[in-house]
Amino acid sequence: MANPVRSWFLSASIYLIATHAGAQSYHAFNGSSYAGVTAMYINPASTVNQAYRWDVTLFGLQATLSNNAFVAKNSSLMQNSGGNIQLTNGLQSRYIHANADVNLLNARYNINSKNAVTFGFRLRTYNHIKTGPFNYSDTIHTLNDFLHANNNVNFLNGNITHAGWGELNFNYSHVIFQSALSSLSGGITMSYIRSLSGGYSVFSHLNYSETKDATGKYSYNFNQAAISAVYSDNYRISANSTGSSQNFQNFLSKAPSGFGLDIGAEYLIKNSLLSDDKEVDATNYDWKIGVSIMDIGRNRFNPIDGSLTGLNPLGVSDSVIQKKMQHVQNLRDVRDSLSTIFNTLNPVAKRFYISLPARLIINVDHNLGNHFFVNGEVSLNFYSTQPAATLHTRELNLLTLTPRWETQALGVYLPVQYNTQGQLWVGGAVKLGPLLLGVHNLDFVKWFKKGDQTYTGGGYILLSIHPFNHREPKISELDCPKN
Repeated sequence: MANPVRSWFLSASIYLIATHAGAQSYHAFNGSSYAGVTAMYINPASTVNQAYRWDVTLFGLQATLSNNAFVAKNSSLMQNSGGNIQLTNGLQSRYIHANADVNLLNARYNINSKNAVTFGFRLRTYNHIKTGPFNYSDTIHTLNDFLHANNNVNFLNGNITHAGWGELNFNYSHVIFQSALSSLSGGITMSYIRSLSGGYSVFSHLNYSETKDATGKYSYNFNQAAISAVYSDNYRISANSTGSSQNFQNFLSKAPSGFGLDIGAEYLIKNSLLSDDKEVDATNYDWKIGVSIMDIGRNRFNPIDGSLTGLNPLGVSDSVIQKKMQHVQNLRDVRDSLSTIFNTLNPVAKRFYISLPARLIINVDHNLGNHFFVNGEVSLNFYSTQPAATLHTRELNLLTLTPRWETQALGVYLPVQYNTQGQLWVGGAVKLGPLLLGVHNLDFVKWFKKGDQTYTGGGYILLSIHPFNHREPKISELDCPKN
């Protein structure tokens, strides 16, 4: 018999990974004067402090996964099958946090030495699965097995949050103050958002009682639970259309719109004019300090028919529940099946909201000379992903230290992250002309070797060019050792 617990987690995991399409985690370019367009995704004030006058990002892709919920047994990135994926064993809380972004044809232009504008288009997604502690082993094959293994757990709790959206970004940055040894810039990014895909599911305070019949067989009656299952209605709209082009148009036409906001400031410091007589600029600073508040705003979604909330199960047994849920095909089928199980079951018709991953970023970059730099970044989320009246997304970034050696054509980067899940990742990246390639965790190489995989980490690729730059960028101190 199929394992309903494993199937639930497997389906959710594949859904999260397959729907990747937004987050800013190109850690190699943290603080870099060659970050170009991507600088605005860390600090909107940074775009005026770039080495080139023009930057065009033709394509960028980043994906991050932090997971302790599943293991792909005896698999590799090149050889994997869904049947090999298992839940992690033992009594523990479990989570999957996944985010990604796609950048297409983004451009930045320095109008002059004190003003810059940037335009960007991104697809983004944030996905979170979290559970309270529960016990699991590979000997569990049925719902009855699972309930028996967790009879001593007081309550079962868990939630899923997913949000995917597209955004158009307009950034403006300006040098507010300039002197020979210091410079202060400010910046703002306004984003026009289309909320493409959203949903959430919550079950909480689920408990049950155990009975044993004369033959020694256990059965379980559910006593208490609260559940919610909601996702956005543009899926229904696209499914009712004919033709992929029409589906896509209808999907977009019903995606609610909204706005996002980023604000920031950046301060450049040069210790002295001893090594040259130039004022501080994007390439000859000694220290660069940035503070920004990113992703202020939220997505709006209209719930699809079948979205539901439920309270107080009617004391039905596990065998009845398993039978009723065997043939469900969509959320409406789920609601119809649960209507005979829960005392209170209500449809969800009210618009729901999922916040953008609002956070405070503090970034400090130090120029060591001879093309060597070291960058430190702290990213503090404003929200957790606990279910609330307004649902939230958040970044995995917490503390990142990135030593780098870079010139206009080449770069080597070694970002070290301590993330919000308490994981220490040592990553790496290289820049080869217009191409940046990086991984969040060097364990990525193990993904290609057959074995047990959690696929924790991720990576990024960025292709940027510098058109209309008829001369070299201003290098100054990058070619000179510091005193």
